[in-house]
Amino acid sequence: MVFFESVWAFLVAVCMVFTGFMDYGTAKSTKEVELVKEEKMVLDAAMYAGQGITTDGEYYYTSGSLTAFGVAGLAKWDAETFEQVTVNKKAIPQKYIDAHNTDHIGGISYYDGMIYAAVENEAEDVNLIITYDCETLEAVDSYVVRTDLLVDGIPWCAVDADNGYLYCSPFNETDYIIACDLETMEFSHIIELSETVYRIQGGEVYDGVLYLSNDAESGSDRILTVDIATGEVDTLCKRSLPSLAGNEAEGITVYPMEDGTLIHVLDYDKTVGVYVRHYKLTE
Repeated sequence: MVFFESVWAFLVAVCMVFTGFMDYGTAKSTKEVELVKEEKMVLDAAMYAGQGITTDGEYYYTSGSLTAFGVAGLAKWDAETFEQVTVNKKAIPQKYIDAHNTDHIGGISYYDGMIYAAVENEAEDVNLIITYDCETLEAVDSYVVRTDLLVDGIPWCAVDADNGYLYCSPFNETDYIIACDLETMEFSHIIELSETVYRIQGGEVYDGVLYLSNDAESGSDRILTVDIATGEVDTLCKRSLPSLAGNEAEGITVYPMEDGTLIHVLDYDKTVGVYVRHYKLTE
């Protein structure tokens, strides 16, 4: 691991030099939202920020997974400066790695001093919700989620504290949202969606609405909203992300910041690393 980190540090320096001269264009979106600012993370920083994002208003928390290198970690960032506060480079408990080859942390969600993380294994047949202490980023509890409803892993999760649920869904083709009891993670009910959604990468509940990050693989990623009472799906906005090698929309968190931004999205730029883009609503 020391050798790997040394090589990675060298690549960081090289990447910082070259990407400083690169300009792929500006991220664009439809008129419902306006991009206010963005942060760019490359290599070592991006290692722990390429999957999920959530916030308590004071800090951002991110997850990252590079399964080829055995990397699955969490990081904590100052919300104002976006400087890294702490990192847990080996966030998955060893017992799950040994027993199930668990290797991937996906979307995350914040509630009451804890991070709730969607965690899966290589075979996508053992799906977990693992909670982490926000101060230390160390694992606290873990729960197994029904595999028959999550046949291709567990890509994301979102806490609905007001109603006492945690939501998640399948990844490649999604006709429903799964609601689990927030205290026990036992299955509660299904929310049937009004349309099939492909490739949901992250979710967050804000003001009674479930927001979803949809990676369309077509150059037009969407931010969706779901009425959790009816399952009605609407498109909040569409986004176009510039890159030489392509982009993959990842996690999302929704929280009102002092600068007027509300929606904060991770975007994996396959050329340089990861962007965090912050949007405000215009309507």
